[in-house]
Amino acid sequence: MQANPGGVTGLLAEWADGTGDGQALADALLRACASLTDEQLRGLPATPEDAAAELANSPFAGRAEGVYLAFDWLESLCSALRLPIAELDDGWDVSDGESVYFCPRVLLADDPDGPDDTRAYVRVDRITRWPDP
Repeated sequence: MQANPGGVTGLLAEWADGTGDGQALADALLRACASLTDEQLRGLPATPEDAAAELANSPFAGRAEGVYLAFDWLESLCSALRLPIAELDDGWDVSDGESVYFCPRVLLADDPDGPDDTRAYVRVDRITRWPDP
């Protein structure tokens, strides 16, 4: 059973409707995660505070424009809340039970000195809501 469907619904909607400001996106993540259960929090690869810091601090500034969150964190959150997620060629679709959101994928290197060692990130400032059918 989902402990926080409204919070996550608000998170995806806020990210899709947001201004693209890293701090505002981070604040939305923290609000949405406030009522997660201990079990759900343990299933995440990092704390919501760590994920929010990643959004706010723009670790890829100067290398890639945008605001990014490691996909494994978003995937773990969706799994904990049993939200459907589908992989597409250029990203993922996530349903919050009300709408479906496209989360664009970007492969980025954590270490600027190792540009070939990449992993998947969601470009949070480019998340969009699919139109209703």
